[in-house]
Amino acid sequence: MSRTRLVLIANPIAGGGRARGIAERAQDAMNDEGVDVELIVPADLGLMRESIVEAIETGPAGIIACGGDGTVHLVLQEVAPAAIPMAIIPAGTGNDIARSLGIALKDKDGVARGIARSLLAGRSRAIDLTCIEHGARQVWSLGVTSMGLDSAVNERANRTRRFNGTTRYVLALLAEMRTFRTYEYVVTVDGESMDGPATLIAIGNGSSYGGGMQICPTASMTDGILDITWVDRASRTTILRVFPRIFSGSHVKHPAVRVLQGRTVTVQAKGPVVYADGERVGDLPIVATVVNGGLRMIDQRT
Repeated sequence: MSRTRLVLIANPIAGGGRARGIAERAQDAMNDEGVDVELIVPADLGLMRESIVEAIETGPAGIIACGGDGTVHLVLQEVAPAAIPMAIIPAGTGNDIARSLGIALKDKDGVARGIARSLLAGRSRAIDLTCIEHGARQVWSLGVTSMGLDSAVNERANRTRRFNGTTRYVLALLAEMRTFRTYEYVVTVDGESMDGPATLIAIGNGSSYGGGMQICPTASMTDGILDITWVDRASRTTILRVFPRIFSGSHVKHPAVRVLQGRTVTVQAKGPVVYADGERVGDLPIVATVVNGGLRMIDQRT
């Protein structure tokens, strides 16, 4: 009798190169549980998409992404339209998608064994997706779609590798504050529009980005709703005063912050760059729509 087969794709640069070793140990752990695991580590990041497509074509029972949010995002672009179950072994610097899904961040071997056991037991769960229409493109997202100050910080943080996770984000924020400008936005949520200047706008299917910053603290990946956090134009002093509250999610109580919810969100503006799951999407406009239960995941809840 043939054994169930999974494909494990590890990002060669995730976690400062640690993802490969984590994936190798995870492969051994899942093999011990009775699941055949094919490990793929592309030679470089440029070959990731090709490797994912080829892996899907072999018809596995599921695809596992080993890396950070960027790795999950890359795998998601191919897995979502193919309707193949997915799992995550967190091995990046932020791991916000894994965090939002309740996946353990430290016990990698335990996570791997849990994936194998859930697969063999037939345990899976449906997770919401965000479908982002960007011109003629469709981009899939599990976490947070952002534009404004946070995207500008992301741009700056991606240009340096000196620090990891939240530290890199905070240092990029302090540097960006010297030159950042606000933009005029038009945001339409389920047909109702609002406009005006904003420091940032975040659309959350997941609750956090930047290594645990709760930008959309009540967002859930299973409620069929997107949470929108709108931060009004504010002085640098106000932003720096409010920023520490993002780690607890209490920033949403500040009068400069508005929270909305909806299923379809259109954002228009000239100037800001859009990021999804920490990956660059491009310039506005976008239309973000929640796809309720759009992704089947191997159940990794502990």
